Amino acid sequence: MFSRIDTENKPGLQFILILCLCLISVIFFSIVGGVITLATYGLDVSNINNLGDPNTIAGMKILQLFSSVGLFVIPPIVYAVIVSKTAFQKLSLSTTSNGINYLLILLLMVVSMPFLSWLIEANETMALPRFLSGIEEWMRDAENQAGMLTKAFLKYDGLGSLFYVLIIVAIVPAVGEELLFRGVLQKIFIKWFNNPHLGIWVTAFAFSALHMQFFGFFPRMLLGLVFGYAFFWSKSLWLPIVGHFINNGTVVFASYFFPEMMENADISIFGESDSSIIFYVLSFILSATILVLIWKVNQKKKAVTV
Repeated sequence: MFSRIDTENKPGLQFILILCLCLISVIFFSIVGGVITLATYGLDVSNINNLGDPNTIAGMKILQLFSSVGLFVIPPIVYAVIVSKTAFQKLSLSTTSNGINYLLILLLMVVSMPFLSWLIEANETMALPRFLSGIEEWMRDAENQAGMLTKAFLKYDGLGSLFYVLIIVAIVPAVGEELLFRGVLQKIFIKWFNNPHLGIWVTAFAFSALHMQFFGFFPRMLLGLVFGYAFFWSKSLWLPIVGHFINNGTVVFASYFFPEMMENADISIFGESDSSIIFYVLSFILSATILVLIWKVNQKKKAVTV
């Protein structure tokens, strides 16, 4: 049985512990979600790809919610209870950041949108070597399926469904993924490698890789780096949680108020003209500037504290 003494200074053992907790928890919650789905909607496995069926979509939402809670939310909480007497503090949830940090992370999420949209487009055009064409075709098919499922999720029949989707797509991922990746894994990797930058980069890589979407890998890894450094500098998990929620929640609200953007994937806010490069470059410069400001604000806070 794991004890607090056993895992205190053993990042390798902590890593094994969180992996075991994730595996056990996601299996259990997926089974519970599956049973509820079957009992409520009688979901037919042979009809699972019929995204035009409202019952299929409703069942998939339940499965997504339960599997996300089982993989991202419960394991970090149980882990923190096992390895620390103060679980809330262990997960860096007891530390709140100052207001300027939240304002800066909000601005960062907004001004980075043009650059991220360019990076997404660049990532989507990447191609693997010819001898890996079969793998690339499989990855593109998986990406298309994930995109179709996302579009099906982002359809609403009122405010109630908007808040339900917001929970599934924005709130649970923002809280859960930050608990697991920044609240637990990043700390483990930093201690393991004895190098904060390497720990943050490895965590961001794992964060993006776990989503299993190759053609969105680099923009998602970049977000992981932003959240990782924001957490490392501020020492508060609430900052990346807020940033993560803004990133995901923007998609939910945009699809609710501007559904035509989801129906037509070719719609671009910044257009396709040559002048759009100005928005991308300006977005990158402003984003980098805000990141530096976040670092400086928290450096000053450290100096005052000391």
